[in-house]
Amino acid sequence: MAEASASIRKGASALGMLVRSPRARRLGTWAAAIFILFGLFGYFAGPPLVKSILVKQLGQQLHREVSIGKVAISPYALSARLEGLAVKAADGREVAGFDALQVNLSTASLFKAALVVEAIRLDGLRLSVVHEGEGRYDVSDLLDEWLKPSEEPSATPRFSLNNIQLVGGRIVFDDRPKAVQHEVSDINLALPFVSSLPYQAEIFVEPSFSARFNGSLLDLKGRSKPFAGRQESELDLRIDDFDLSGIQPYLPAAFPLRLQSGTFDSDLQIVFREVADAVFSLAVVGTAKVSALNIGEAGGQPLLVWKELAVDVEEADLVNRRIAVRRVALEAPELSLRVNRQGEFNVFAVLDRLAGSKPATAPAAQAEAAPALSWSLGEFAVDNGLVRWRDESNKQPVSGEIRQLLLRVGRLDSRLVEPLTIPEISYQVDLGERFRVERMSVKGMRVDLPAHRIEIDEIANSGTQAQMLRNQEGGIEWVSSPVLKTVRASDAKAGDERPWIGRVARLAVDDLRFRFEDRSTQPVAVQEISGLRLQGENLSNEKGGKGHLSVVGQINKQGSLKVDGSVQLVPLDLALAVETQAIPLLPLQPYFADRVNVELSSGQISSKGSTSLHLDGDGLKAGYRGSATLGNLRAVDKANRTDFLRWKSLYFGAIDFRLEPLSIRIGEIALSDFFARMILSEAGRLNLQDIVRRPEAEAPAVASGTPAVPPAAAEPAAPPVPISIAKVTLQNGTVNFSDYFVKPNYTVNVTRLGGRITGLSSVDGTLADLDLRAAYAKSAPVQIVGKLNPLAAKSYLDLGATVKGVDLTGFSPYSGKYAGYAIEKGQLSLDLAYKLENNQLTADNKVFIDQFTFGEPVVSPDATKLPVNLAISLLKNNRGEIDINLPISGSLDDPQFSIGGVIVRVIVNLFVKAVTSPFALLGSMFGDGEELSKVEFAAGRARVGEAQGKTLQTLAKALGEREALKLEISGIADPEIDREGLKRVAMERQVREERRKTVPDEAAGAGTAIPDEEYRTYLTRVYK
Repeated sequence: MAEASASIRKGASALGMLVRSPRARRLGTWAAAIFILFGLFGYFAGPPLVKSILVKQLGQQLHREVSIGKVAISPYALSARLEGLAVKAADGREVAGFDALQVNLSTASLFKAALVVEAIRLDGLRLSVVHEGEGRYDVSDLLDEWLKPSEEPSATPRFSLNNIQLVGGRIVFDDRPKAVQHEVSDINLALPFVSSLPYQAEIFVEPSFSARFNGSLLDLKGRSKPFAGRQESELDLRIDDFDLSGIQPYLPAAFPLRLQSGTFDSDLQIVFREVADAVFSLAVVGTAKVSALNIGEAGGQPLLVWKELAVDVEEADLVNRRIAVRRVALEAPELSLRVNRQGEFNVFAVLDRLAGSKPATAPAAQAEAAPALSWSLGEFAVDNGLVRWRDESNKQPVSGEIRQLLLRVGRLDSRLVEPLTIPEISYQVDLGERFRVERMSVKGMRVDLPAHRIEIDEIANSGTQAQMLRNQEGGIEWVSSPVLKTVRASDAKAGDERPWIGRVARLAVDDLRFRFEDRSTQPVAVQEISGLRLQGENLSNEKGGKGHLSVVGQINKQGSLKVDGSVQLVPLDLALAVETQAIPLLPLQPYFADRVNVELSSGQISSKGSTSLHLDGDGLKAGYRGSATLGNLRAVDKANRTDFLRWKSLYFGAIDFRLEPLSIRIGEIALSDFFARMILSEAGRLNLQDIVRRPEAEAPAVASGTPAVPPAAAEPAAPPVPISIAKVTLQNGTVNFSDYFVKPNYTVNVTRLGGRITGLSSVDGTLADLDLRAAYAKSAPVQIVGKLNPLAAKSYLDLGATVKGVDLTGFSPYSGKYAGYAIEKGQLSLDLAYKLENNQLTADNKVFIDQFTFGEPVVSPDATKLPVNLAISLLKNNRGEIDINLPISGSLDDPQFSIGGVIVRVIVNLFVKAVTSPFALLGSMFGDGEELSKVEFAAGRARVGEAQGKTLQTLAKALGEREALKLEISGIADPEIDREGLKRVAMERQVREERRKTVPDEAAGAGTAIPDEEYRTYLTRVYK
């Protein structure tokens, strides 16, 4: 301004000097005249002339009718104004126009020989474009003409435009094939300065642009110096609520997605710089977000929805392919996943269609390879996410949700050198009754991609509910889905085969509930785990990595479980302390209910010990050391609904179990307060025989014509499993026996059953000591002592059993049924001795019955016809005692041998023998088994010899012990045999008489035998 004022003062001074000269006055007059004419022409003749020229020239250039409402020129101000310009198509529709255009020129144009405009303002710009289809528009003729390349490049024009303004513009785009109309309204553009003049080139201009696209605000502000030596431009791009749904009509018809709603907002700065000769950078900085997005599948099903996706771009250099993003935040995303009845996953189907919808591209010409994309992400965050799941491939569709998903991912870049950090992940899962998680969180995750390693500081889970179902066919139904059906093997690519190593520093699971329902059993079996708390530390699949694990929970509501110890996953190695308390047995009953005829009404398992498990290339090794108790067991006989078996405690102490090699060692087994019920039914069948149910139908017999299959070759016997039980203790037991087969029924109790077995072992040569005691019918003591080894390969036992003073009146039902008499009185005592060695059994059964007396006779069709009273009289002595011994023996290798059967046969034979051969019975009882029914004399003799005397003494002893017996004696002679005997006796008498002549009577001895040599001598004398 100061320079301009000085120039004006100098001009005024010079003008004063000129005015005073005549020539100057003439020149001034002409100048004034020209100046006045210029003003008059500009004000009055210029506007119609300019209007006419513009209408004609614009009409020719645009090939359309052009009209201008008013043209105003201010020649002294060097300004012009056009109002009401309109361009109309052939159908009379306005295609372009504006309300007013104001242009202010600068006098510098004269001095710079260039167009210098001080200000330009365009008000009310109106443009209308119609899309007619197939890529043609109503202005395509103009575009084709204007876009033709010029034959020769033109030089950069010299101009300087200042204060450029576009106010209140409006553009309408009518897409008739899509039946969609778009409108850009409230267009405001400000370019303070655009210049190609050198002296203006270094001045920054600050352009601005704002408009509303279909109601959404677009705002740009920036600075530009595009014609400097190093071009540089900056543009601030602000977009508010840009409606993305308008894009949907322009997507291909086969596009598998539907953009139903969404808005785009941005606050970006776009910077274009020439950093070196012919080297440019185009960078984007700022924030952008997509809100209220709703993308559906082609069929209208929901797929992806979110509340907001915000991206904070630190710098994105699009030319040099470098992108740095500070943060990506996704708020309230909702993803809908579906598996249809054919097992097809909707996401895979969409991806397949997207891959198939890409247009084929011609092979690109060889060019210099673009630099690799380099990117980095400071943080990725997801808040309040939701994943919906529906599986229609199962018989019963499964639906569920993953709610309140929270995800934090730390710094990540394209080099993948630094571990990926995920500070936090949390979510909820709701898949209905099958699976629920109130809260799942993962904190401090680090993923080292090059090293294939994942580190997690903490995994926390609370309120998990899982339910697994086994259907009637035995199949497992849970939340699994056949998603893998849609994965094609051809798509798989070979990748890095190195295993991933994972480590969890802390694992915390609280209030886990698991329910397993098995409908393949009748009734349905249900197992439940509730209130489970799991704590883990340093859990890893790294080789040799040891961690710690503890578990506390409830099993089937009543039982409890505690586990604590070390865990190694690779190779698998567990060392755990396990404690269970009162785990009920009833939930397990459906698994054997159809196989047995007893029903559990109570029972619990408790244990405490240590479990070890190791699995490697050498196989599985496992073991358990500790104790276990099966307590409060009560089993009911289904047939009569009475107690079959019960006990208070069955304790196993000092258990040492090893799987490989298999061995079992138990320090103590203790059974206390137990009861067993034995019943002989009316059909004569013992309830123990029917505990295990028999198959309803036996396998059909092989037809006679079918060739027999040869027996398979016997495999060598496996070595016996080492088993040892140090002590077995029985305490306070009761056995109840009822016989409903006899009438009246018989019932007896064996009480106070107790004792111990020590030293049981499967090692050959070892013997266990047995000592059992009980009371029969509350009063008769029972004792069993001896040695045995039932666990050894070669069985051995040497047992003795005694029973004292059993009252026999209780056995009247049996004597009435089988003997035909009730028992009036009597007591039984037994002294049994059994020895088994090399499968050979020898036994002595000493039976002592005191004061046995039959009572009243009983009418029974099963009673024997034998004179049982005679048998009893033969067996009973004068003191009313029956004392007999029933020895038995046999081989256990004989399939026909039965101890019980042998004893029964011995007793029956005893009674038959007493009736049919009483003297033989007495001979076996009191002698060496000789026959006492007769005394035989030598033919022709009546003298009692030594043998006859012994027989008579035995008979006398037997009769002396049984005074109630009456003996009848009769003699029998055989004339034929005794005749020869009498002759022999007469001859012997003559020989003795002849000898007496020589030998005195005292020496000869009447009863002494004559030596053979002497007998022949005296016999010769008799015949002479």
